[in-house]
Amino acid sequence: MKIWPDCIPCILKMSLGVARVVMKDEEQVRRFMEEVLELKYFDGDNWKVTSPEVIKDVWLKMIKFTGEADPLKEIKNEQNKRALAIYPTAKQLVLKSQDPLLEAIRFAIAANSIDAMTDVKGGGPEEVIKKWYKLEIDSKNFNGLKERVRKARSVVYLGDNCGEIVFDRLLIEVLLKIHHPEVTFITRTLPIMNDATLQDVLSIGIGEIAQVVENGVREPLPGTFLKGINSELKTLIEKSDLVISKGGGNYDSLTEEEKIKGKTSFLLLAKCYPYCHLHQVSLGDPIIHNF
Repeated sequence: MKIWPDCIPCILKMSLGVARVVMKDEEQVRRFMEEVLELKYFDGDNWKVTSPEVIKDVWLKMIKFTGEADPLKEIKNEQNKRALAIYPTAKQLVLKSQDPLLEAIRFAIAANSIDAMTDVKGGGPEEVIKKWYKLEIDSKNFNGLKERVRKARSVVYLGDNCGEIVFDRLLIEVLLKIHHPEVTFITRTLPIMNDATLQDVLSIGIGEIAQVVENGVREPLPGTFLKGINSELKTLIEKSDLVISKGGGNYDSLTEEEKIKGKTSFLLLAKCYPYCHLHQVSLGDPIIHNF
C-alpha cells in the first residue's frame, strides 16, 4: 500500500513522540525534526512510496541524533515483560474456549495495539484481557483464514512489535496443537522502532516452538519487501503453504507483492483512516485480510 495523505502527519507524530522519549533536550528534538522535514517525502510530491520506506529514512536520522542503534531497547524489553505477565491468563482462556484458534487470533490481533509509543496498560492482566476480549472478529474472514490453516503444512509467520510477539507465540502454540504445521517465524535483522529482532523473539520463547530466522534486511525497515530479504527466506516464503503477516508495516509493504497472493493472511488493527476505508471497519477494529 502506497502512502495516503494521512500517513504524513502520522509518521511525523511518531517521529516527534519517539524523539521526546530518547533525546536529551528540546533543542536536539527541534534539530532532529528540522532534518526529518527536509526529507523528500514531506514536500507533497512523493506518493509512490510505502510508509515503511519513509520511516526507514526517518529512523536513520533518529540513530544519527541519538548515537544508538536501538534507542527503544529498554521500552521493548518492558513491553515484552508486561505482555508475558498477561500471557498465562490469556493462554488459559484460549485453550478452554470452544474455538481456540478464533480466540488466539483475537489476542494476536489485539496485541497489535502495542505500538512504538504505546504499552500494555491497565491495572492488571485481567483488565487488559477484558478489553481485548471485546474485539469482534469478522466471521467470514476468520473462516477463510481457518480454511487456509487447515490445509497448510508449512507456515511462515512474519512478526511485528515487541509485546505483540508474546501473543504471536500463543497463536503459534494453538496452530501446532490443532494442525501441526511446520512454522518459521521471521524477525527484523536490524532494530527499527519497537519491532522485534531475533534476540527479542528468542527472549520470549518462540524459538522453543518454531524455527526463528532474521529477514536479512540490512537497513532499519519496518516492513518486508521480497526484493530486500535474503534468497533463502524468499524461497521459503514462495514455497510455504501459508504466510501469516502481522502489523501495518508488513501490510503496507507486502500488499505490493503479487507473488504471495492467494496464500497470505494479514492480521492487524485498523489504526488509521486508510485501513478503515479499505476494509470498511471502524477505528480500532481488528482486520483479517486474506490476500
